[in-house]
Amino acid sequence: MAEARIINLVEESEPNFSDELKEAGIDIKKLKACIKCSECASVCQMALAGLEFYSNKIVHAAILGLREMFLDDPSSSVWGCQSCNRCVEICPMDVKPFEIVMAIRRICIKEYAFPPNVIDGLRNYYTMGHAVIVKGYEKRREKVGLPPVPPTLIGNEKMRKRFQEILKNTVFAEIALFSLD
Repeated sequence: MAEARIINLVEESEPNFSDELKEAGIDIKKLKACIKCSECASVCQMALAGLEFYSNKIVHAAILGLREMFLDDPSSSVWGCQSCNRCVEICPMDVKPFEIVMAIRRICIKEYAFPPNVIDGLRNYYTMGHAVIVKGYEKRREKVGLPPVPPTLIGNEKMRKRFQEILKNTVFAEIALFSLD
């Protein structure tokens, strides 16, 4: 377990971070409605896995404006989130911790502060419509009685091309570290 660190809010808090979060789609009033009950932490896969920085701590750091905390550690838990959405379902104040994690990820990506495997995920997302592609998925699907190709973008060339055109007109085109042609 890492040593606890004292945070000097006068030096480390960035008041404009709430503006960035708002621009990334976060309702700041809802964010500040967090009552620190830790219900989200009780179901968070990151907390259960023993990661130090999980749902409610991410929410609190966002409220405090600790932007650099997310940018300085590209392997931070905003990248460990499994997107299970349990935190959103259980939050009594409708804070939506998962949406905060996604907004912080978007901010980190704009600053190129992310772990290397994110590039592969973005490339897969663009080319196939899925961030994670498990090698040999076709055989695994057939083994359980499913068609080898799922009824998603991966198996629909026309929709995949349309999806790629849409992505080219979003911030995705700005942050992609690979060709979108």
